[in-house]
Amino acid sequence: MKEAVRLAVTLVVVAAAGYGFVALQESKGYGLRAGATPPGFRLPALDGTTVDLASLRGRVVVLNFWATWCPPCISEMPSLDRLHRALGPKGLVVLGVAVDEDEATLRDFVKRLGVGFPILRDPDAHVAREYRTTGYPETFLLDRTGKIARVFVGPADWDAPEILDYCRGLLGAR
Repeated sequence: MKEAVRLAVTLVVVAAAGYGFVALQESKGYGLRAGATPPGFRLPALDGTTVDLASLRGRVVVLNFWATWCPPCISEMPSLDRLHRALGPKGLVVLGVAVDEDEATLRDFVKRLGVGFPILRDPDAHVAREYRTTGYPETFLLDRTGKIARVFVGPADWDAPEILDYCRGLLGAR
């Protein structure tokens, strides 16, 4: 009997500690998830314009946080650009948010790769921190209501049929 009570108390303590840890992590705001409304922002683009996320409400947005010094970011960039070229005409907006401090290096990289979607500058990673990114690349797929539909941590194959189908579904363009 004494062993059963001890086991029960131990299980309750472990469960409470686990619940407390998860609640603490969520109250700190870790991990924006599907269904959440992401923070708004206004960032300068390499083309001299300013992009305000709020102005894109009603559109499906792929928001990719990356850097030129990040090998996985570099490897995924061509497929991200192909996604832009394939579904941009159907209304998909792809935005690259570069956390690079050196604008000249960033411009050279974008020109060399021939990136066709807008590249925004976040050199102090202020917006990246607001999005609670854990590393680069990290991509947030926003639906037409402006909510997060899906989060991709790490590089993704943007040419993959399941990703293309998912994006088409959000666009309503199957």
